[in-house]
Amino acid sequence: MRSNSLFIFLVVLLTTISNRLYGQQNFNFSFDKPIGSPWFNIGDTTAFKSRINQNTYYSAKGALQIESIKKNKGFGGIMMWLPSNLKGDSIEVSAMIKRENITEGSYAAMMLRIDPKVFFDNMANRQIRGTKNWENIKLKTKLVPDQTEGISIAFFLSGEGKMWVDDVLITVDGKDITREMGIFVPFAKGISDPVSSGISDFNNTAEIDQRLVDLGRIWGFLKYKHPAVAQGKYDWDQQLFKSMNTVIMAKDNKSIESHYAALLDSLGTTANYAKPHVENVVHEVDYSWIDGLPFNDGLKDKLRRIRYSSFDQHHYFDFAKGAGNVLFKNEKKYENVYSADAGFRLLTLFRFWNMIEYFSPYKNLTDPKWDTVLKISVPEMILSRDDRSYGLSLLKMVSRVKDAHTGLWSIPKGLVGFYGKYRMPVEIRMIEGKAVVTKVFDSEKSGDKLRIGDVLITKEHKKVEEIRDSLWAYMSTPNEAVANRDLARKLVTSNSEIVRCELVRDGQQIKVDIAAIPSGQIKPASRDTVPFKMMDNNILYINHSLLRGKMITENMANWSKVKGVVIDDRNYPGDFLVFKLTPLLLTKPTDFVRFTSTSLQYPGTFVMSSPLQVGENANDCYQGKVAILVNEDTQSSAEYHVMAYQAAANVKVFGSQTAGADGNVSYIDLPGNQRTMLSGLGVYYPDQRETQRVGIKIDQIAKPSIKGVQEGRDEVLEKALDYLNK
Repeated sequence: MRSNSLFIFLVVLLTTISNRLYGQQNFNFSFDKPIGSPWFNIGDTTAFKSRINQNTYYSAKGALQIESIKKNKGFGGIMMWLPSNLKGDSIEVSAMIKRENITEGSYAAMMLRIDPKVFFDNMANRQIRGTKNWENIKLKTKLVPDQTEGISIAFFLSGEGKMWVDDVLITVDGKDITREMGIFVPFAKGISDPVSSGISDFNNTAEIDQRLVDLGRIWGFLKYKHPAVAQGKYDWDQQLFKSMNTVIMAKDNKSIESHYAALLDSLGTTANYAKPHVENVVHEVDYSWIDGLPFNDGLKDKLRRIRYSSFDQHHYFDFAKGAGNVLFKNEKKYENVYSADAGFRLLTLFRFWNMIEYFSPYKNLTDPKWDTVLKISVPEMILSRDDRSYGLSLLKMVSRVKDAHTGLWSIPKGLVGFYGKYRMPVEIRMIEGKAVVTKVFDSEKSGDKLRIGDVLITKEHKKVEEIRDSLWAYMSTPNEAVANRDLARKLVTSNSEIVRCELVRDGQQIKVDIAAIPSGQIKPASRDTVPFKMMDNNILYINHSLLRGKMITENMANWSKVKGVVIDDRNYPGDFLVFKLTPLLLTKPTDFVRFTSTSLQYPGTFVMSSPLQVGENANDCYQGKVAILVNEDTQSSAEYHVMAYQAAANVKVFGSQTAGADGNVSYIDLPGNQRTMLSGLGVYYPDQRETQRVGIKIDQIAKPSIKGVQEGRDEVLEKALDYLNK
C-alpha cells in the first residue's frame, strides 16, 4: 500500500572531487528549482512540509518554504552535504530568512556542521521566532581541512510556524564556492558515512508494519547466516535501506516476493546445511517464522537451506578468546547522523534485535517475549519522528531485554537532561518500600538540606510512586532489587537548581527546598579506603572492591588465625580474585559455575558447558566461618566472585537480592554513535540453576530498615557478625 505522505529520497553517496567547479545550479542555493539532490528532507515529514514557493521569495524565482502542518514538538526541513572538503581559513554560510507566527518554544534554524566534532551550530540558542520580514542570517567558523570528513548545512523549523529561505551563499575566505576554482579538496578520510538513509517519515499501517517485521527477520537472518554476507562483500546496511524502500512501496506481496528472490539470487547458491548434532543444547533460534512468510515455497526453501550454516570466520561477529562471549565487528556507528530518519531508526531496531536473537544467552528471559518485542517496536520506531521520542524508543528497546548490562550507555540527542542536569547532594535507597536518604554529600549550596533517615514522599509535586511509574518503561530492570536501585538513583536528579520536596522527618511531614548542583560538582561522602581491618572478637573485615591479589599473598599467614571473615561484596571488585582467594577456602578443586555459549560452528545455538572448578589440592585451608555480604549493588563480576566463594562449605551469604546480571559483556554499536551491551555468556550454578534476573543464592536474608539507617547501623553486617560470633 502506497502512503500519501511517503517520500523516498535516494541516498547521495559522497564522492571525492578535487579542483572542480560546482555551479550554483548544482546546489540550488537560490531555491528556484524543486527540492531534490543534493538536498534531502530531515525530521518529521508528516508534521512539516518543505517546498519551493514561487510566490514568496527574496529574489530570483522562488524560495524554500518550511511550515508546520499540525501541532507538534518536533522539527522538519532540508539538509545537504557538500560533495567535497573545502580549503581555506574560514567558512561562512549566509541566507535570507523570513518567518511568520513561529510560536513560543519554537524557532527557525540554519545549521552548519563540520565533522568530526570540528564545528556545530544550529542557532537553537538564538531562538529566532515570531514574525519578521527578510533578514540576513550568518554562521561563520574556522576551517580545518586536514581533520574534516564532512560538511553539512541545513534549514529547519523546530516547533510551530512558518519560515522561508532564499539566497543561500557559502563563502571561503570571502569567495563564493560556486564561482571559485580550486576551493574543493578531498575529505581527510575519504567518503563519509551517509547522513540520510533515503527513507523519510511515512504513515504506517498494520500491513506495512508486518512487512517490516518480516524484513527485519530476513535481513538479520541473511546477515548472520548467509555465507556470502559472512565474507563482507556487501554493505548490508545499505541493502536494508533498498529493501525497506521496496517493501514499503510495494503494491502487493508478489512484488515483495520478487524482490527477495532477486536478492537471494544475487547472493549466489549455497549448500543445504544439515542441522548439526549438538549435545547439551539449552536453547536455539526458532526458525518456524520462515514457514509463516507470505511467499512461495521455493523462496522459503532457499531460506531454510542456510538455517544451520557454520563458519570459520564471519565479517560481523567473532568470539573472545578464552571467555567465548560474542564480539560484534564492522558495525558502522554513523557518527554523522544528525537526527535519525525513519531508515536509520529501523536499522537501529533491526541491528539490535537480531544481535539479541542470535547472540544473547538469555533471550528466553526478555519481557515481553523477544518475537513480540520486534512487533511492537517497529511501529514505535516509525512514529518516533523527533529526537526526544526516538531517544525514549531506544530506552524502551534496550530495557525489554531485562538485562542490567543492557542499558543505553550513551545519551541520545533528544534525551540530554531527560533525567535531570542537576543532582541533590544525597544518596537515596529504597528501604521498606520507601525512598530513604542514606548519605549526605558535602555541598556549598545554601538552603534546606536533607538528612540521613529522611523519607522522601514527593519530589517536585510528584509522588515517588508516580515517578516510578513514569520511568518504568525506560529502565533495564531484571528484578525488583535493580528496579529499586535505579529508581533511587533517578530520584536525586532534577532539571531545576531548587527542588521542592515533601518528606517525613522525625515522624513529621514537612516541605523543604533542596539546592541541586551539576552532577560533576558533587563531592562524594567520605568512605572507607581500608581494604581490610580487624574487628572485635578477632574477626577480619574485607572490603572486596579494595582488595588486591598482592594483599592476599602478603597477609595469608595472618588471616588464617582469625576467628571469622566478613567479605563485603556490596560493591564491584577492583581485582579478579576468583582463583586467588578461593585456594584459601578449599582443600580440593570444586565445581562452582557452568556457562552457556554459542560459536562460529553453530551461531544461535547455546550449549551448556561442563562445570568450571576453583580451589586446589591442599592439606590446609581456612577452617573458620566466612560471611559474605550482598545487595542490589552486587552485579556481574561481583556475583561471579560470590559464586566462587560459595563453593566452600564454610561460606554463608547474607543480604538481599543481587542484580542478576552476570557473564562477560559484549559491546553493541548503534547508529548515531549510540552504545549498549549484552551479557554475552550464560552463567549458571553447577546444578544448572539460573542466575540471570534471579541473582545469586542467599543463605540468610538481611536488609536495612529505616530505623537502622536513622541510627547509623549496618544491619546486614550485624547479622553476619552474629553468625560469626556464635
